[in-house]
Amino acid sequence: MHKSYVNCKSRALPWYPDKVFLEGDYAFASTRARVPIRGFRVGRGYALASHFAAVIAARRQPETKELLRSFRDQVIRWKNETGHLSSITKAIAHPSYLRIIGLARDSAGREIERLLLRELESEPDHWFAALTAVTGEDPVRPEHDFDEAVEAWLAWGHDEGII
Repeated sequence: MHKSYVNCKSRALPWYPDKVFLEGDYAFASTRARVPIRGFRVGRGYALASHFAAVIAARRQPETKELLRSFRDQVIRWKNETGHLSSITKAIAHPSYLRIIGLARDSAGREIERLLLRELESEPDHWFAALTAVTGEDPVRPEHDFDEAVEAWLAWGHDEGII
């Protein structure tokens, strides 16, 4: 191993001076795969970085499919088992709703937020508590009614570049 990489936790790259990448990070591997370093021979390092970028990207795809399937299963179960409830508090305390919030830890990027916002957009329901729990944000003001709360979350999602 080259001595400059020993105990190296992160570093800036010349072609992205404002970003810092972790050595084992997907973003670092993909930048190494796309842009050869000027002044250095593009050889084994470039091929190795390309390989790691491809392996990491391939691993993320099944995780995203699994996340989507789990999300869909929990949404269907939550709607089927809480559709008759008049209490929003009981509905958001349902295990499927809580599992949806828990999916955030398995989510790459902001995928769970994207799924929740798309669900809110296509079939508006009480996803506000889940969105607040996952994002740490709450664009809804106390005076908002349901439709205004939906619009506030969708506007937030557009502003954040999630949807």
